[in-house]
Amino acid sequence: MWASKLGFLWNNKLSCKIITTNCKSNLFTSSKCNAGHSKWANIRHIKALKDGQKSALFTKYARQIRLAIQDGGSSDPALNVQLRNVMDDALRKNMPMATIQNCIKKTTASKTLLKKYFLCWRFRHKVFAICALYTDNFPQLKMDLAAVLRKSGTVYIEGQHMFDEVGIIEAIANQDSISKSKSLEEFEQICTEDAIECGVEEVEVLDETKGTVNFFCDPVQLTTISQVLKERGYLVENAEHLFVPKTTVELSEDEFNAYQNFLTKVREFSGVEEIYDNVKV
Repeated sequence: MWASKLGFLWNNKLSCKIITTNCKSNLFTSSKCNAGHSKWANIRHIKALKDGQKSALFTKYARQIRLAIQDGGSSDPALNVQLRNVMDDALRKNMPMATIQNCIKKTTASKTLLKKYFLCWRFRHKVFAICALYTDNFPQLKMDLAAVLRKSGTVYIEGQHMFDEVGIIEAIANQDSISKSKSLEEFEQICTEDAIECGVEEVEVLDETKGTVNFFCDPVQLTTISQVLKERGYLVENAEHLFVPKTTVELSEDEFNAYQNFLTKVREFSGVEEIYDNVKV
């Protein structure tokens, strides 16, 4: 059975792997217990840490709503899939519908456009980071940030090559898929076949009884693959473009505290969306 599945994956030109645990071979997918063997090792843990560090969540969703309207060309969620996805996610995180509608009205009335930018910096010769931000005045924001960076011994660099870019889609399978599968292997098979159809690079099954799955893909394809997964019955809870460090560094307690103080000051700037660094989790 596994031989036929392996041939099926290679014929569809999908990268795959075999993980051996307890004398069983799990093809392409990995469950929570063996996630450490995946080439995407620690991505979920890095993301969980970043989620715990996020502040001003509603402000972030307000920006995402504005961007979705800009990119989708419509303030009507029935006509703008990207906007509908952001609204669904914001509602799941308890953002009131009245607040969402107010964001849509303000965006419709505004003539300025937000754009996404990335800044790379090195903190005290040891920590390398990528900052994702959205602004309608990038030169001014970069200049304002430079003052904080300078006081903290931080400089702008070209450091994007030190990170791998990956898209992660957190989803829940439909009830039919959950009830149809009688084992972890059968559920992984269903998710694998869906992944092949959607252009996903790798799948991580977190809990087959609840149907929770992570799909890893090219970040450029996040929106497209998220929509295809929805059409196949998955509930997409989150889709995110992550930067994962190729190597990590450990900080002493004093270095770590100094770095956290620096991050606190940076996150106070409007428009700063996420900060990805190479500090060991």
